[in-house]
Amino acid sequence: MRSMTVEMSPEVDDALNMIACARGISKGEAMLRAFALLKVAYDEKQKGDGSSLGLVRRLPDNTLQAVGIVTGI
Repeated sequence: MRSMTVEMSPEVDDALNMIACARGISKGEAMLRAFALLKVAYDEKQKGDGSSLGLVRRLPDNTLQAVGIVTGI
């Protein structure tokens, strides 16, 4: 497996620590999951069909509510 060194701001490092701790995973695993999401967004963007990466919340009535859209990947 390849490795890399990443420099990040204290704020990003704090957020990464918080996410990893909350999920019970390592910082490395949290970064791998973040890159996996970035790749999904990038691959969809390359299709050129107007796709965007979105976050949804399931409501009590089982409908979905959009809570965030990532564009420009």
